[in-house]
Amino acid sequence: MPRVDRLVLGIFGRINAGKSTLMNLLTQQETSIVDSQPGTTADIKSSVMEIHSLGPVRILDTAGLDEASDLGGKKRKKALAALEEVDIALMVVDPVQAFLSGQLEVEELVASMAARKGRKLALIFNMKSECENSLPASGATLAEAKEFCRTVLPDRKNTPEISANLSVKKDYVNIVEFIASSRPEEMEPVPLLPFLNPRNPVLMHIPLDAESPTGRLLRPQEMAMEYLLRMMVPVGLYRTDLALARSNSKMLEKRERERFLEFLTAMDDSESGVQLVITDSQAIDVMARWVPENIPLTTFSIMMINQTAGGDMSLFAKGVDEMNRLTQSSRVLIAEACNHDRIAEDIGTVQIPGKLEKLFPGITVDHAFGREFPDAEKLQDYQLVIHCGGCMISRQKLSARIGRLSEAGVPITNYGFALSWFEGPEVLLRVLKPWRMK
Repeated sequence: MPRVDRLVLGIFGRINAGKSTLMNLLTQQETSIVDSQPGTTADIKSSVMEIHSLGPVRILDTAGLDEASDLGGKKRKKALAALEEVDIALMVVDPVQAFLSGQLEVEELVASMAARKGRKLALIFNMKSECENSLPASGATLAEAKEFCRTVLPDRKNTPEISANLSVKKDYVNIVEFIASSRPEEMEPVPLLPFLNPRNPVLMHIPLDAESPTGRLLRPQEMAMEYLLRMMVPVGLYRTDLALARSNSKMLEKRERERFLEFLTAMDDSESGVQLVITDSQAIDVMARWVPENIPLTTFSIMMINQTAGGDMSLFAKGVDEMNRLTQSSRVLIAEACNHDRIAEDIGTVQIPGKLEKLFPGITVDHAFGREFPDAEKLQDYQLVIHCGGCMISRQKLSARIGRLSEAGVPITNYGFALSWFEGPEVLLRVLKPWRMK
């Protein structure tokens, strides 16, 4: 199935500013617990939905950034990590609460970090019903309280703001329209395989292994198949027995190769011929030998990272060059975004580490699985990060990871790049050629 590119909204602010109230207003249900007890939101609450004027969205409700406890410190760290991954940072401020506190540390932190990370900031004043009654004793007006809050904005002129009572449902339309008007300029969606034509067939090479799920294909394979069918591209699927393809028995290897070539030849026996073979990265050693040089070849992993990275793989191409500088004393991080138990010849825990160890005996290889990723300080321990295709994370999350790596000065490459590099520079150039990369 195609991946849905969602607008990511993050809700940030201090304790009891009205963040969870905004979450519930947007989702129109009690998604987050709302209570006057400080620290009610224990972890990031995520809700996926469709809002007509916004399209598909993911909304993140984060914990208050001013919770003073050890646990509060952990919540704060996760909330700020979420800010790296949003398209719009919705900063909820109770102007009276902020003014009477006499400080704007939380608001300044959110505003400055959004500016530093290039995230769109939108200011929402939560006009609680008791707002007007809380200020007279201080001698200040509500307008003065709001102006006090605006002093932390790095770019006041271009920071949209709205005042609304977030606990009143009638303000829903105004809030949604405000968010819609605040959204950053939309990126053009990146086609999965932008260089294909609708006439020539494509061969998808899918070597099902012990880790392949029963009853379905892996997400990149499903996405490629759906894309090709939608684009009216003739497509064929083929499974090679990799154990036979890599067999020490020349007879078994030859038999498996001839079986594959018979299928490929049948597909290629037309006026136009096969325009692309796309393979699981772990089989690039076999496909690079078997697929004739005149037929373009690439991998699912490279296809996925190109789309997730917005069509710009230059960082991953630069990163793979760092593999030429690895040594026995190097430290490498392998990052895989999906969660599954690792068995058999797993690419991230067995195949790539094994190939690295063979070339650089004693090299240190660490792993980061799922949605967690080290901060910039910890990333400085590594000479290189080798990332999966990123099919299970959003472009925003990948962008956040790349941002941390850039801050740490650490190169990044990808499974498809790395596994092709292991087979030699000619193979690496070959799998990148369809993408117009040199």
